[in-house]
Amino acid sequence: MIQPYTPFDGIDQFFGRMGRGFELMGSAESVDHIAVDVADDGEQYQLTADLPGFDRDKIDLTVDDSVVTIHAEHNYDHDETSDDGSYLHRERRSASVQRRVRLPDGVDEEAVTASYHNGVLTVELPKRSSVAIEDGRRIDIE
Repeated sequence: MIQPYTPFDGIDQFFGRMGRGFELMGSAESVDHIAVDVADDGEQYQLTADLPGFDRDKIDLTVDDSVVTIHAEHNYDHDETSDDGSYLHRERRSASVQRRVRLPDGVDEEAVTASYHNGVLTVELPKRSSVAIEDGRRIDIE
């Protein structure tokens, strides 16, 4: 059975296309935020950050007094064609993200360790004794 045309058909199609555009835009923008959890066990802080899709060597982690800074980036080629031909749809893009987290107490920067497995960065931050350290320190990620 053929459905009759109504004046609202065009409007429905327009809002349907517009909604799909916002869905695509939302999924592409989700990489701009680093989700972080911080736990305190009394002796140290444990910071866990989700960084899916980033290579370990493209993640920079620094600790300066009570501030942890995570900076990560990845780049995708922006060619108009894939190996098999032209793209029909593209959501992967180059991205650079950064997050700073201030901890309530000072951190022993010399004792900080970090590891990165399956897109999750885990940082162990022992609390500092009363001796102050003046400069920040870049942390190597295992």
